[in-house]
Amino acid sequence: MRFIIVSMIVIAAAVAGGIQVPVGFSAHFTQKITSPKKKVIKYSGTILLNSSGALKWSYKKPTRKEVCSDAKHFTIVDHDLEQVSFHELRQALSLTSILKKARHHKDNLYVATYQNVLYTFALDKKGQISQIAYKDTLDNVVNVHFQHMRYRSKPNLKRTMQCPYPQSYDIIRG
Repeated sequence: MRFIIVSMIVIAAAVAGGIQVPVGFSAHFTQKITSPKKKVIKYSGTILLNSSGALKWSYKKPTRKEVCSDAKHFTIVDHDLEQVSFHELRQALSLTSILKKARHHKDNLYVATYQNVLYTFALDKKGQISQIAYKDTLDNVVNVHFQHMRYRSKPNLKRTMQCPYPQSYDIIRG
């Protein structure tokens, strides 16, 4: 009985504080970006995330592209343009850091402000992240829906978090 009470207190504290950040996360996603002029672009693909801040977006439609980040640097591999861009972030950007800052707003919604951007997270019945919404620096409204989420107790393998590319691709350093 004592174990159950302690467990309930720990769970209540975790839920009241913020979103559970998975050690490893994978999902399919659909992303909808709406411009201030109401032009809509839709993307889909897969995402990998580690609690260390490592992140990999693999876009499948409408264009093939990978975006990999360690929260300090990011690499973009654009297969349609056959080019690779390497960038260093001026300010660290980490989805894990944003998730750690998220606080309960109402029902299944959590909010976090990070680098002057307000992020809204929706959780499913299991308490897993099912949606992220925010307005980017160009005033586009970005909505990302996750399906087939997998929370892992171990990080995704380092090699799966990388963005491989053919040597023939053009290289851009930014």
